[in-house]
Amino acid sequence: MPQLVKKRRSGWAVLAAGALVASLLAVGAGPAAALDEDSKPNSTAATSACVGDANDDMMFPDVSEGHIFRGDISCLAYYGVTIGYGDGTFRPNADVSNGEMVRFMQRAAAAAGADAEAVVGDFAETGSDPVHRGDMALLIARLLVEATSEESPVNVKNNDDGTFTVEGVDGDDWDFFADSRRLQNRVSDSAASALYELGVANGTGMGDFSPEASVSRGEMAAFITRALAHTTARPEGVTIQSDAPGEVIVSVRDANFQPVANAQIDLFSIDTAKADEAFDDDGECGRVAGVDSNASPCIIDGLDPITGLNGDYGSGEVDVADGGTTVWAWTGETGDEVEDGGEGLASVNLTEGAPPVAASVSVKTDMAMGATRAVFGSTVTVTIQLLDADDNPAGPPPDGASYRVVTMRDTDTNEATDADVTGPVAAGDSDALTTNVLKVDASGKATFTITASDPDPTDSNNPNGSADPVVPNRIDRVRVSYSVTMVSGPAAPATPTDESQTIVFSDAAAKVSSGAVKTATSYLAAPTNNGTASNVATVTVLDQYARPMRGQLVRLTSDTDPTTNSTFPVARRTDSSGTVRLGYSHKGTGSRETLTAEYVSATDANGVQTFMDVPDATTVFNWVSPATSESTITDAIVQVSDTEKRLLVVGGSATAAPLLVSYDAGDQFEVGADTEEAPTSIAVFEKALADDEDNNDTVTVTSFDPADLDDVARFVLTVVPTPSS
Repeated sequence: MPQLVKKRRSGWAVLAAGALVASLLAVGAGPAAALDEDSKPNSTAATSACVGDANDDMMFPDVSEGHIFRGDISCLAYYGVTIGYGDGTFRPNADVSNGEMVRFMQRAAAAAGADAEAVVGDFAETGSDPVHRGDMALLIARLLVEATSEESPVNVKNNDDGTFTVEGVDGDDWDFFADSRRLQNRVSDSAASALYELGVANGTGMGDFSPEASVSRGEMAAFITRALAHTTARPEGVTIQSDAPGEVIVSVRDANFQPVANAQIDLFSIDTAKADEAFDDDGECGRVAGVDSNASPCIIDGLDPITGLNGDYGSGEVDVADGGTTVWAWTGETGDEVEDGGEGLASVNLTEGAPPVAASVSVKTDMAMGATRAVFGSTVTVTIQLLDADDNPAGPPPDGASYRVVTMRDTDTNEATDADVTGPVAAGDSDALTTNVLKVDASGKATFTITASDPDPTDSNNPNGSADPVVPNRIDRVRVSYSVTMVSGPAAPATPTDESQTIVFSDAAAKVSSGAVKTATSYLAAPTNNGTASNVATVTVLDQYARPMRGQLVRLTSDTDPTTNSTFPVARRTDSSGTVRLGYSHKGTGSRETLTAEYVSATDANGVQTFMDVPDATTVFNWVSPATSESTITDAIVQVSDTEKRLLVVGGSATAAPLLVSYDAGDQFEVGADTEEAPTSIAVFEKALADDEDNNDTVTVTSFDPADLDDVARFVLTVVPTPSS
């Protein structure tokens, strides 16, 4: 990847092609189902604050990969609006307190260059009471008044009577949320209506805003990041987005996310199908073309355009090829050139014509990874999302798309155990049945929520209850099954399904249910001369609600012979975050070692401990040996690809050491699927390595001699298709 000869500031963002699409999709907290058929937001943001580095996953352990607000939460953390709790969690389903919301809005104002005092000045800075949606909307509307102006794409105003309007939209005709008009004063109601017009909130479904409902931390993240899209808040450095078909907008920001005016912008492009030819092997620009009459692409000169006072530069129309065009943008000092490396360049892929056509639909829940139960009183959000042929988010067809959601619930009380019940709730067992038809919004998304209350909160599993002398561990359980079927929209699949169509709410006591074993790196050099090497693994233990389990005695085991290979310490207890670090020593000539975490499940009267495996808590670690001189490696599985260091870990078994192989731009590369293809570039080779998520591709290496600096090795990567599920 290319970089700049000179770097004026660090941490500049690189926006990978395609990332923009995902960042622009989330525009509603719930399905826009029951608003007037002709009603739609008129002033949604054309670009997003969550681009480039702001898209990086912040790895909160309690925010699952499929969580509806995962991207918003990570984006909020990037801008420093939140850092989570001291144990590393974010707690997306917890209510936002008054004190938390004030701090969130103060930090959001700083990122947007707004006056925090004008936003939260008359709100109490402390307090544990939950914030209501009405108060949240009022604060966000104030933020946008302070952060927008006549020069902004949209301008939010605070009128003399205290009401809020969006410039260019007739506020007198707003009648979006009937319950907001009924339950709130004119000022607060106008704030909710403004957020709807701006695409910041779609309400809670069925035409309601629910101003008196509390706000979860996940919802709060979504509302604030969508609001930041209307401000100048963008990641540090250079980002590029498409704000209209065939057009791009480039943003330059300093370390405080504030606009950088008069920054010289160099734009260049190439057909996306030829993107691997954009840069030579040494990183210099290849067959690129300048954008906006740029006669000298890849170099900063006096003819380059500059950013305005808002730190942005908008291009003219870009000629988009049939297969798409990739556009790069960067800035620097006069005379700077693009060279090998990667920092400072931002890119976006433009496609010609209409957005991708929806071909299918997915249904996902926001239950945390590893959760098999939900706590009574918690809320599970289910997201319906249209997808294109490549499984990327897509908008609805011209006539829209809608889906029928049917839920059935079954209540069990006084259960002796919380045993798993397979299959959905049967119609004959259902206590309640509900049916709704949800219409997806402009981003191809609709959501609905599932919750359940404890049917008997006084039993022994409630902290305030008393033990039952007959059944000392009474357990209450509510199972809620849902089905999603198409009413109108993409025909495949007609009946979308989720991995788990039944949500189980329970008050059963916590028990070890899942976990993980992680090492800081996936490989280390095997010890030599009968020596030893050290490694550290972090074990996480979660209960059935995906909550961290403190005080669990945990140890590591290995599939290798403990008398000749790894030696582990005695069991240690997990901390408040459910984790414990376990160091161990390893000897031997190398191998692929499977590490498994065990926990103490019982201790008898004599102090003898019974260990059981922590479910899912296993990982494979590579103790590697360097490939010898003049090696020939045939059809070896690529276990690890470290493209930053240009190293491969290949082959290996439980008894044989995997090999560590280096490569560089001077080598030869081929990428194929079961057959050899024509030689290609190192960039294409590394992209194929990155695409091998299942680690099943193989490589053949010939003429490899690490002792010869002039050696030209030949790497043939065979792409093995992922088995269909």
